[in-house]
Amino acid sequence: MPSDYVYDQSFAEERTRLGAMESLWDPGTQALLDELGLGSSEKPWRCLEVGAGGGSLLHWMTGRGATVVAVDIDTRFIESLASDRIEVRRLDIRTDELPEGQFDLVHSRLVLEHLPDRRQIIERLAATLRPGGWMVIEDLDWTAFGFDAVDTQLDRVTDAILAFMQQSGFEPRYGRRVVADLAAAGLSEVRGDGRARVIDSSTAGFDFFRLSFESLRAAVVEAGLIASEDADAATARFGGDIRVFTPIMMAGIGRRPVA
Repeated sequence: MPSDYVYDQSFAEERTRLGAMESLWDPGTQALLDELGLGSSEKPWRCLEVGAGGGSLLHWMTGRGATVVAVDIDTRFIESLASDRIEVRRLDIRTDELPEGQFDLVHSRLVLEHLPDRRQIIERLAATLRPGGWMVIEDLDWTAFGFDAVDTQLDRVTDAILAFMQQSGFEPRYGRRVVADLAAAGLSEVRGDGRARVIDSSTAGFDFFRLSFESLRAAVVEAGLIASEDADAATARFGGDIRVFTPIMMAGIGRRPVA
């Protein structure tokens, strides 16, 4: 993640928020990577995980026989996972040096949507691939997000949160552009995949949305984008019986040409 990543890295429940995100989206990510052949080749894959977060995919990749270089601007949740199969590096993918031509897979999830210079970053990441290596970039398209019941107060809060995030360079619809960006970077066999879920407070991944709001609520109120009573009402609603239509998680998939 970049140093100006919009979510508060000192948020007391940040690890729980990341864990909820992993439980929500890991199954689909794992299915995509299995489809590409991770774990099925004779030679173990060398993978670059960009924005490793809480580290759940690191465990899964090494369980498939891969070795992983995990990079993040904040490595506190993955430093304990370093081993002979997991190398942890603290770096900024926008500016720090990256190895070239070393990886069979580059994977990133919910990172590039936060970075205004995402097109250039994709080109930098593409250069780290070996010929024939795969890139999978997953980001959200928030146009499908909503609640199963009409709630104008929650809708106002949602709009305010997204507006606040956009002030820091967040692109809430980047998911629908990621495939085109991979093609523009010169990758081959480019395609896309999308998935969405309908969840409620009993779903393990629900806390991703609840805690993402809690992480940002004070800053959004301070910025004058929502009233404190609207923020309080949203907190109460997220703590009750509510059903959420998630954004669409879009995956852009492409391959570095062999020749």
